[in-house]
Amino acid sequence: MELADNNPTGLVFDDEYYKEVIDRYGYNAFDFKPIDFDISHLNKEALNQRWLCHYDGEPFSQAVKNNEKTIITTGVGLSGAPHMGTISQMMRAVFLQEQGFKVQFVLGDLDSYNARSQEYSVVRARSEQYREFLAGLGFSDKLGILRTQDDHPEVCRTAYLISRCLSDQDFLNAEEDLSELYQKRGAYPGIKYPVKQAINLMVADFIHLGCVEKNKSVMVMLGLEEHLYVRIAKDVIERMNMPFHLGAMYSKIIKGFAGFPKMSKSIPGSSINVNMNVDQIRYKLQYEEGAYSKPEESVAYQMMCAVSNYSPRDLNILREKCAVGGRYWAKAKDEYAEYLGDIFAKWPKDKTLDKARILTPLDMFKRSKGRGSL
Repeated sequence: MELADNNPTGLVFDDEYYKEVIDRYGYNAFDFKPIDFDISHLNKEALNQRWLCHYDGEPFSQAVKNNEKTIITTGVGLSGAPHMGTISQMMRAVFLQEQGFKVQFVLGDLDSYNARSQEYSVVRARSEQYREFLAGLGFSDKLGILRTQDDHPEVCRTAYLISRCLSDQDFLNAEEDLSELYQKRGAYPGIKYPVKQAINLMVADFIHLGCVEKNKSVMVMLGLEEHLYVRIAKDVIERMNMPFHLGAMYSKIIKGFAGFPKMSKSIPGSSINVNMNVDQIRYKLQYEEGAYSKPEESVAYQMMCAVSNYSPRDLNILREKCAVGGRYWAKAKDEYAEYLGDIFAKWPKDKTLDKARILTPLDMFKRSKGRGSL
């Protein structure tokens, strides 16, 4: 397969993409900028090591300083096993929780059911795997919130209430940059009704924390390519004159293998994921990355920056090894494969996912009985 087939738009999630997002969507250059403020005891250097930029994040910092009720929220889809991009979000959530912040992590089971046409029973079983994996990485549902969408119908009610101020054009404006690639591979139908439902519920996940849970400021933590969902939420807040603040911190996007612009659960071959053993990880790192000499083009180096316990000094040394290449860089990738093997061992492979019974719509409604109503 030609690499162009894996990236028909030629999109590269690099510094130029970051600048292009600002220009295309009319953001002020100061809307998307490196974090230039502290959040409580976390200084801006520590924040910039983990996030690319922020969007209207200063009010969150001020709310924390004023001891007002705040929360940081993120989430992932469940269309497949976690890959490196997913794990990077998980580890950032664990990091923030360890620093004393209230963090919500949403497992997007209904999102995957609607937007990715996943079987209901499969995403339900997979949500339990994700829950156990997050706990293994250190996320505590006693200190924060770890939930699915399906088990919280009150947020579906919020989605219904905010829909009166949303239009079809709002959803069309939120078309993913990789929509053409996903549609070509049959992983995504485009902005059809089920996808609109999924986006509406995702926005409600943010809104609910402010309007219903009464947080004074909500910080959304996502990859930069997901900025349009925050933009819709900000529009809702303004149109409905909601009394809370919403900001965002965006992380860099990890490049995919085989010419894919990013790692994706929906595209086999694009990623390193938790179902791989150390030998498979090592092979991907050593032989499938390609002969890159620039660290910013190296999938392996991007992964090391996003998922690791390396210090800034360690990463600078690895950057130099990557630029030079050769046996020292090969050894560094082998060591990193072992590190990932230890993380992936926490993934509960023995769950009953493969044996999950396909549920009919009637089964699904029967299961919902007694869990609250809208």
